[in-house]
Amino acid sequence: IYPILPIDSSKLNLHIDTAIATMWVTVSMIENISCIDKRMYLVQNFETDFYDFSDPLKRKAQQSYDPRIPFTFLTVSKWCQKWLKDDFHQESLYIPNGIERNRFNTVNRNWNGKIRILIEGDCEVAHKNVDESFQIINQLDLNRFEIWYMSYNAKPKDWYHVDRFFHRIPYHEVPSIYKQCHILLKTSLLESFSYPPLEMMATGGCVVALANDGNIEYLKNEVNCLFYPEKNLQEAKNCIYKIIEDENLRNRLIENGIKCADERNWEEIEKDIMIAYQ
Repeated sequence: IYPILPIDSSKLNLHIDTAIATMWVTVSMIENISCIDKRMYLVQNFETDFYDFSDPLKRKAQQSYDPRIPFTFLTVSKWCQKWLKDDFHQESLYIPNGIERNRFNTVNRNWNGKIRILIEGDCEVAHKNVDESFQIINQLDLNRFEIWYMSYNAKPKDWYHVDRFFHRIPYHEVPSIYKQCHILLKTSLLESFSYPPLEMMATGGCVVALANDGNIEYLKNEVNCLFYPEKNLQEAKNCIYKIIEDENLRNRLIENGIKCADERNWEEIEKDIMIAYQ
């Protein structure tokens, strides 16, 4: 168990061996605490892009990658590692993200009946690009499909076709939703590390996605997923039908997806993670 520092740490009366910032707003807080021996910054995304150019928080987020005092940088994504070095001259340690395979275990699907498509993401967040998912859904013969939508924050827009909506589902219930679906349709434009495709593959489902910096680290087109070009709704539709109709392709995607998830099992990578923090 690791203690979490409060935002207001002005009255701390203790000694801290190592403190880890986990979002840009916590960097300045850790900078200002004098009783810390070692400071680390776990960079999980390019958080500057969370804000519009008119928002002063954009500049503050940018400044966090060039702190006033030394930090050891860590990151969960190789694309983050690259821009940290190229744009901010920060060397960083790469610690891969993993998955709890015992919770996201593999189950067989029946592909002969109605196909259940899962869409995941906050439709009010522009870079999640959820609208495009439902634009694709509108191209399908919906007599053949059932559409499930899972979102922690926003609710479906009026024009979305949703057969079942899951809102603020507790994390321990999330694996069950993946296991009941055949295909994950994931259209995010920006992710640091995209978990939903890995979670779907772990359970034995298939993935149709847009390629982004947060998923190309482990998703490979025609190997463990099918990628389609942004805004090409027809090609996305074709990908969905190809998975259903081409059993050899489907079996290959499923087999390689399970293999990918096995390689990301926390039990396989936890030693390397602990070494990075030490």
